[in-house]
Amino acid sequence: MEAVSLKTFLEAYGASLAERATANLEVVHDPSRDKEEGLDQMMDRFTKKPFPAQWEIVKAITKSYRKGNKAVYLTAEMGCGKTLMAIAAAALLKKNPRVLVLCPPHLVRKWIQEVKEALPGAQTLNLNGDHCLATLKTLKKENQEPAFYIIGKERAKLGYPWRPAVVRTRQGNCCPKCGQLLLDRDGVPLPVFEKNREGRYRKRYACQNTTPSWKWSREEKVHRIVEGPCGEQLWQPDTRKKQSLKLMPAQYIKERLKGYFDLLIADECHQYKNQTGQGWAFAALANSCKHTLCLTGTFAGGYASDLYYLLFRTHPALMLKDNNPWGNPLKFMEKYGVLERITITCEDGLTTKARKRTTIKAKPGISPLLLGKMLLGNTVFLRLADCVESLVPYEEDVDELTMDETQEACYLDFEEEMKTHLREALARGDNSLLGAYLNALLSYPERIYRGIEVYHPHTKELLVKGPSVAGVMPKEQELLDIIKRELGKGRKVLVYIQNSNTTDISPRLVELMPSYKVRVLRAGDSEGRQQKIERWVAEGLDVLICNPKLVEVGLDLLFAVSIVFYQCGYSTYTLRQASRRSWRIPQTQPVRVFFLTYANTMQTRAMKLIADKLTCSLALEGELTDKGLAALSDASDSITRELARMLVEKSQDNRNLKDLWAAYRKKEVQMECRITETKPLPPQESTETHEEVLKRIRTEAEQIGTKIVKVVFTEYTGRRKKKVTHIEVTQAELDELLSKSDQRVTAQLALF
Repeated sequence: MEAVSLKTFLEAYGASLAERATANLEVVHDPSRDKEEGLDQMMDRFTKKPFPAQWEIVKAITKSYRKGNKAVYLTAEMGCGKTLMAIAAAALLKKNPRVLVLCPPHLVRKWIQEVKEALPGAQTLNLNGDHCLATLKTLKKENQEPAFYIIGKERAKLGYPWRPAVVRTRQGNCCPKCGQLLLDRDGVPLPVFEKNREGRYRKRYACQNTTPSWKWSREEKVHRIVEGPCGEQLWQPDTRKKQSLKLMPAQYIKERLKGYFDLLIADECHQYKNQTGQGWAFAALANSCKHTLCLTGTFAGGYASDLYYLLFRTHPALMLKDNNPWGNPLKFMEKYGVLERITITCEDGLTTKARKRTTIKAKPGISPLLLGKMLLGNTVFLRLADCVESLVPYEEDVDELTMDETQEACYLDFEEEMKTHLREALARGDNSLLGAYLNALLSYPERIYRGIEVYHPHTKELLVKGPSVAGVMPKEQELLDIIKRELGKGRKVLVYIQNSNTTDISPRLVELMPSYKVRVLRAGDSEGRQQKIERWVAEGLDVLICNPKLVEVGLDLLFAVSIVFYQCGYSTYTLRQASRRSWRIPQTQPVRVFFLTYANTMQTRAMKLIADKLTCSLALEGELTDKGLAALSDASDSITRELARMLVEKSQDNRNLKDLWAAYRKKEVQMECRITETKPLPPQESTETHEEVLKRIRTEAEQIGTKIVKVVFTEYTGRRKKKVTHIEVTQAELDELLSKSDQRVTAQLALF
């Protein structure tokens, strides 16, 4: 069978597919058809009014609830104003709703502020404290105004703290069940009492020692002694602290206040996708409230299993109707995801039977069927393209720098030693070194001012040592030049670093900027993070340094119109979220983002892979690449594994980093800067003529890459039937087509 491209397929069958979809799908809200004057009149209740596109989303959510849908997902890009839309949807649900907001801890105060700005008459109550249960016990049955109760996701699942349950001996910690010494797989005593910087225990362990036990044999009908893992849980609830909660707030609401709250707003709901305490708390609250509104900017992380528990917690009847059993995500992955099965056959010389061992591994990829069956009827999508008239320009620059001669020599020697040790470890089947080695290669160029040492994570043996180099390195100088240039224009700077904990490089950067007012944002005090940054800005902050994970969700950093990724990790989710912290609807200045990387290093290899992943991630949000729907099920390994493969196999990616990043940016510009040639600009929004706007956008296209125009011709042939044609032409060919056309043709232009 001959392969057919997506463009050819749509040209041939697009009209019939559109008719079939229109006939089978029930449109809950059509802005061009449904005026909803009753809902429009309620706009006067809001002091902070939503934009027209936001208001249409709010009406769609409200009408979905009225039609009997219990839970709705609001999937909107970062900066679209999900908080305001959720508040408006709650206000339209009923006259005086009781709303429970579940959000990350550092967004609790922001939610309170947003509610007060949008609905000044609404009551707000902070449940994110030790008084949580006491406040829940005193809630009134009736309220005379809208009431919003905000609780952090950590507080919602918080109960008794835990402590280790082991027997201490002189030799080490022993299991209370089997009595054996607790060792890891390398024979090292298990650090059960290991704590983090906040004084909390890092992990809850179970005994992995082999112990004999009695097992009933059905064939022989006798009990036999077999060897197996002990499995004893080595932790227990800590009831010694008086301030600890005896009951989880989520559990209390489920048992005592079921049906009290009219709406649960779950902010950043993608964080509740796993079988964790936070996920369980979200499930309990969703089951206890009459309606649920889930907010997220990144619905899926690339795996079908990301949606399994989320859908079960919000739409269990739909999942059961589709024959998806609870507790079996593997079957769900078989239907809607991508699984890799590897079967290894071993020949046994003593017997005639061959032993087979099958390993099943989940791969990135989501079937388009999942979108149609599970999501379309329960999800509202909003892109920044719908609000683009209210946004300022956004620009990204990738600076690929050349290392200093001494720095490059040290790095190459360090990398070669790393390859040798990594090959030896992988040959032994030891994968524990992979993460430490990759992180060391990514960070050594920035940490070279004091050197670096790499230890085995289990044996603590020193394996590789990178020497130190004195002086200001090229990336440091480039950072100083950017800061000086941007501050000279009155633009504050936000600098992202990855090494911010035990290998913190922020003191080095602060030392290089003695004439500027620099602050470093640390972990901790999550609830007051936004207020702390605002106080620093009021005091004259010039440069803010932090790890992008501290600000990747929810925070509005409007002051930082210049963002520098001094170190770029390999999480595409974190990169997309953190780069948009200041590109929000209220922003008034153009936003510029810089990515700094050293050429011919692990940093550049990671950036190239990130560019590929970012382009494919757009397909998961509805923007198809030239791969079409295949991009949804593009199975590939994680970035960590691909980097390791490059390191061990000495493979090189010879593609130009700037070209790869430009290809991704063109796809984003296509989503964000769509225009219609027949639609004139309102005079109050811009003084540019239509021809000037076209010329400006074409110029921007040339700056991004080779200019190709994607044209969608819509021809009306009578009785409201239309024919849609998709072509790609150069600008000269487009002008010739338009000049010769004598039909009623609407040409929609998009940068491509």
